[in-house]
Amino acid sequence: MSLGIGFGAERLGLAAIRWPKTASALLFALITLIAASLPQLRFDDDIHRVFLTDSPVSQAQIAYRDAQSPPTSTVLAYIKADQAFSAAQLTRLRDVTLDLEFLDGVIAVASPFALRFTPSADAAKGTPVFSAEILNNYGADIAAFRDLGTGLPTFINEERTAILIAIRVNLEHAEIADSLPVIKAEFATLPEGLSVVFTGEEVISLEIVAGLKDDLIALNLWGALLVCFAALVLLRDVRMVVLAAVPALLGAASVLALSVWLGYPINVLSNVIPILLLVLGVADGVHLAGHLKASGKGARAAVMRIGPACALTALTTSLAFACIMLTRNAQLFEFAVLGALGTLLAFGVMITAFALLALVIRPSARAAPQFASAFAVRLAETGLRWPRGVVLGALALLLLSGIGYQQTKAWFPLYQNLPQGSETVHVNDAIAKDFGGVFQMIIEVEQDWASTAVLVAQLTRIAGPEAVLSQVGIARWLGHEARPSPADLSTVPANLIAQLRPSQSVDRIFISVPEPMRDAAAFELFDRLQNAALEGGATRVFGLPSVMRHEAVRLISQLSFSLVLAALGASLIVALAFGSLRLFPLLLVPNVLPLMVTGASLHVWAAGQLSPTAVLALTIAFGIAIDDTVHFLNRFYHARGHGETASGAVRSAAHSAGQVMVLTTVLLSFGLAVTMLSDFFPIRLFGGMMIVTLWAALVFDLLLLPALLGKRESVDA
Repeated sequence: MSLGIGFGAERLGLAAIRWPKTASALLFALITLIAASLPQLRFDDDIHRVFLTDSPVSQAQIAYRDAQSPPTSTVLAYIKADQAFSAAQLTRLRDVTLDLEFLDGVIAVASPFALRFTPSADAAKGTPVFSAEILNNYGADIAAFRDLGTGLPTFINEERTAILIAIRVNLEHAEIADSLPVIKAEFATLPEGLSVVFTGEEVISLEIVAGLKDDLIALNLWGALLVCFAALVLLRDVRMVVLAAVPALLGAASVLALSVWLGYPINVLSNVIPILLLVLGVADGVHLAGHLKASGKGARAAVMRIGPACALTALTTSLAFACIMLTRNAQLFEFAVLGALGTLLAFGVMITAFALLALVIRPSARAAPQFASAFAVRLAETGLRWPRGVVLGALALLLLSGIGYQQTKAWFPLYQNLPQGSETVHVNDAIAKDFGGVFQMIIEVEQDWASTAVLVAQLTRIAGPEAVLSQVGIARWLGHEARPSPADLSTVPANLIAQLRPSQSVDRIFISVPEPMRDAAAFELFDRLQNAALEGGATRVFGLPSVMRHEAVRLISQLSFSLVLAALGASLIVALAFGSLRLFPLLLVPNVLPLMVTGASLHVWAAGQLSPTAVLALTIAFGIAIDDTVHFLNRFYHARGHGETASGAVRSAAHSAGQVMVLTTVLLSFGLAVTMLSDFFPIRLFGGMMIVTLWAALVFDLLLLPALLGKRESVDA
């Protein structure tokens, strides 16, 4: 027996119809398991995973983090004053820094109050820059310290209106989620006129996680309500809405549970999978319920007739997700696995639940709205009437949009992963302006002292006078031009020396920089620093800024390859499913064209920036866009099998499948529109690109497929 275009997957629904009690019991058990699993959802709190791959840059960063013993994280407190700090305000802040040092788990606190002048015979560790009683002329003391020419950070800006306090926390003692509230409590009673905002790598991660939890609830709750409401308005049949929506809701919930079973945390990308599969499930449900309503032949006939096409669309979408596994990023790999397996699981749940519901629920006799059918037929007739003009116009548009897509620039800024309106974005910009940046660029050199000193001077000229921390600066503070001896360094905190000189042959230079892809200026600054470091003899350049700068481009390149593979693979599978390899080129043009149009549109609404999220959206969109093609071809071949001419079969497919294609595209758009409410730009971008692609795919399917199929006198059945 032939498996058909669905490769036999629709038999899950047929089995449910044959053994409804057993299927109901199994489905109930699965729902119970899903409900028990949802409270165990985890959220990804490691921002490094957004970028890290198996490249040398990433491996150097991983090795550096693993070598930290104990593992630590730095919380940055940015204190802003309305005007130059008064002596009383500084006195209170100094008290805060002293209290911070006594908190459990705090290893070190760096601030202006830790600054000391060069050691002398009278003060072996140097005289504090700020005296026991801070006077209003403290600015002269800060200027005197800067005049030493050490290049060491003072943690207070030139205008004396901002102070940066760095609190290093032992992660073995407590997670940042536990330590941060205690740290914040120390700043609760700041003097009037002062404000404080906290940032740092782990702090950013916490903010992302908090936003994700709210987003997950909002997206799925409002998405489900919006889809159901839209279905009710469009279909005007409560029973049909139940048949379409309830199985889809169960399928979407199963994907969330699947993330628990796989041990995968929810992240900014995977947060959108449940709502995506919800709207896809509703689309399949509308196709199934629509046939059930139109034919009146019962659940078995609907599953046998439409189920194979739904199964094939699930397979192409799953393949699109699976192609993303080729990337070397753990977070994207998990996204791909969850999406690929989740799509198949959601289909299995949907087809089973639909089959069981269809045994007891029949759609009403009220006719479906005709606007969808009229729209589909009009486009199809245009394709049939002017096939050559439609095809040539499509090819011209494909060429132009392809050129536009090629002109996009690989760009993946971290700040876009923060919730909308985040204070952290603004404080990171302020720290970049006043102190160089939040992130640490790390340069390792294995060369003589004189060459290292020359390199530090060059980097300081590029980054700014207090953005570079090195042993050269420490030596100058000690009053030495040559490499200081261990005895000389005895007055310097041992953990700082361990960071600056991890071995006898390696010196490290730390540079505070803004996020490399924050804007064009930050991008240029990073590249200038990196080039200067490499030209100056650096052995390695790493740190989170390096990972963000290089891995973003590498990920986009890998994802672009996945996009090509998904397009070729899905088209080939559909061609094989219909038993005609001649369909392969016919499938490519109407389904690649929407992707190129959407990709080129990034110049309009994303400043021409091509992010991993954008490529992911295009990849998944192809797997979904080809769904309309599958349903159209399914009805086309059915009509041809019953003796229709090619043009007659096109009209039949446009009337039956076209009507549902339009309705499902409207429903998909409503469901995905909920992503516009997300606090996260990547999710809004993903949803927006999906909507644009789906509408483009609908139009091109209803124009191009009739133009390409209508002139064929014989098509392989």
